[in-house]
Amino acid sequence: MPKVTKGGSLERLSSAFDLLLSKLSDQRGFVETLSKLTGLPVALLAPWNEVLAWAGKVPARHPAENGRGRGYWAKEVGEWRLIVYGDAAALDGVLPLLELASRMLRLRAMERRLERAQEESLGAAFLDELLLGEADLSRAFAFGFETGFPLVLGLVEAPAPLGRHRLAEARRREVLQELKTSVGAYLERLGTPYLLSGRGTRAVVLWQAHDAAKEARTLLWAAPEKVRMGYSATHSGLGTVGAAYREALIALKAARPGEVLGFDQLDPVAWVLLQQSPEDLRALVERFLPVSGKALRTLEVYLEHAADLNAASEALHVHPNTLRYRLGQIEATLGAPLKTPETLARIHLALRAKGLLEER
Repeated sequence: MPKVTKGGSLERLSSAFDLLLSKLSDQRGFVETLSKLTGLPVALLAPWNEVLAWAGKVPARHPAENGRGRGYWAKEVGEWRLIVYGDAAALDGVLPLLELASRMLRLRAMERRLERAQEESLGAAFLDELLLGEADLSRAFAFGFETGFPLVLGLVEAPAPLGRHRLAEARRREVLQELKTSVGAYLERLGTPYLLSGRGTRAVVLWQAHDAAKEARTLLWAAPEKVRMGYSATHSGLGTVGAAYREALIALKAARPGEVLGFDQLDPVAWVLLQQSPEDLRALVERFLPVSGKALRTLEVYLEHAADLNAASEALHVHPNTLRYRLGQIEATLGAPLKTPETLARIHLALRAKGLLEER
């Protein structure tokens, strides 16, 4: 197989194009062919940094930046990153071929994206029917779902672009499409049956899970920055997709930007509070936590240390008698002693509600 160099003839570049084109649908074959043509190590990476294919002696860790670097050339090619290793002279000698290969991969990524969009459109309609409780469950086999196999539903949400004008609405559609593209690319690579739809700036995805927590984390890594994700508990049938959606929504409300959170990871208090409206949470805080400033901080530390006066006073850097005085003032404001379970329960709920309001 001839090595194509910067000074190589048009015929050789054309021959290389034909060779690469014949392998374009085979990632491993394409990378191996490119490595043979250039005589250099080559790697193809997914957005979540998984090595999809490689040829030659590539390093264990790959550069995060695109462009020319010391000993490498890296470029984003659609849904993937192409990295070629070699010294400056070797890379300069094959730049025309690298540019040709990167354009071919970008075109293949666009082609695959269109193919996946066509496949997912039918799945999106079926998922929407499942969420409405109107689906014919016997159709599940057409999408590769096996009876009794664990299912998980996830909601992946990007920050909504601000504004109400047409540009903002167009950007919202772009954000959703970016989410669906990254989610679909990852699950396709995983090789598991999935259904993918979208609502607002949220991607709704149902997939057959092997390790739900690990898959959800990786799925978020594959998505754009500042995205958050909530996912349901594991379910055993498509008939419970509606319940799985509600679980994922509760988990999503508790997740911060860049965080993935499962319904099973929520504690009972958060589960109850997250079902309330912001107005109800504010009313809870105002009713059961009518203190602020130093008094609020004192109360928080006191409860964090399980009402241990000495431990709390040490954490606050005050004398125990000073803490007793402050607690007495707080009890007077609350109109109830801090030692009773009812009072502690109310304060705990109010503090958790306050925390959730600050996160929203």
